[in-house]
Amino acid sequence: MKFLFFIFLFTMLCLSAQNTMVDSLSISNNNYIEEHHKQLNIKFEVSNEIKNYNLDFNSNKANISPNIGIRYDFGFNYRFASIRLGIRPKLSDNSIEDKGKSDNFKIKIKLLFNEWSHKMEYNYVKGFYIKNTNDFILDNLENTNHIQFPDMKTNVFSGTSAYKFNQNYSVKAVESQTEIQIKSAGTVMPSIDYWFYNISGTKKYKNPQGEIIEREKYNSFEGINTIVNIGYYYTFVYRKNWYANVYASPGVGMDFYKVKTKSPNEKYTKNYSDFVLSLQSGVAVGYSTKKYYFGADFNSRISKENYGENQFNFNTSTNTFHVFIGYRFRAPKTVRKTIDSIEEKVPILQSEAPNYN
Repeated sequence: MKFLFFIFLFTMLCLSAQNTMVDSLSISNNNYIEEHHKQLNIKFEVSNEIKNYNLDFNSNKANISPNIGIRYDFGFNYRFASIRLGIRPKLSDNSIEDKGKSDNFKIKIKLLFNEWSHKMEYNYVKGFYIKNTNDFILDNLENTNHIQFPDMKTNVFSGTSAYKFNQNYSVKAVESQTEIQIKSAGTVMPSIDYWFYNISGTKKYKNPQGEIIEREKYNSFEGINTIVNIGYYYTFVYRKNWYANVYASPGVGMDFYKVKTKSPNEKYTKNYSDFVLSLQSGVAVGYSTKKYYFGADFNSRISKENYGENQFNFNTSTNTFHVFIGYRFRAPKTVRKTIDSIEEKVPILQSEAPNYN
């Protein structure tokens, strides 16, 4: 109830702030946003972004994580499009022995328009370990290795669609750096988050002694998780080039999923639906000029979801950071022609596109 009351109170404060802000910021975007849509910018980013999960193991809740380290990404941002591809450094032999080997493929795309913004991500991971191994093996003192699921696979397609109310606030200045916020501004921004996921490969696990054990009873999972958020975002600008962005976005949603259970004597499927409460927040600081930019951000997500035996959910608390540096330059002719061609064939992009000429 306290969480619901906080969401209601925060929403009322956001709407009140939005009404005041729209009255006081009713002038042209040009006084608040500097556009760099003609330029392509390349962004190098370092982050610790890793998805963790909770699932049932031996009638207890196991916190499952892949053994992947710090991620290095290259982002390519031009006009409305932003694509990010990344690599992770090779892990040490000791780390692989302790937590197992994980394979990972991930791609993230952002489509940022005047009012709407869309983020989409596909994330494939094979190979996980139980972070809270000591909750299951109390005498695991001599051997510090974790319980591992070498065959466990996750396929997750996730996304966020958001709408900003104040045209003087720039989402692109924070997300893709194709614009610069030159005066402080904020906005109420409702959004919807969604995840389509499939989890399999939990039949076998590797104990701390290195033995492969087959479980008599094991589960696989697939489902849809959606959350509706009402957020408030604000960018403080100092001397035009320095900025600090803060936001808070409470939300409510549902997790619909089915659990397929297999054992030597039976095979069955059960459907579940859980109510989800969520609070996302973050802060970012940076410096941006016409040619180059750099900065860092920290994001937090806390969610509350019922958890029971034989069930699965995303980790209820995640904290991620990003450190980045980027450079802007005139886009090559091939890039300009490709985006022009896409805009000509998709009518909605023509209405969303600023005047690039």
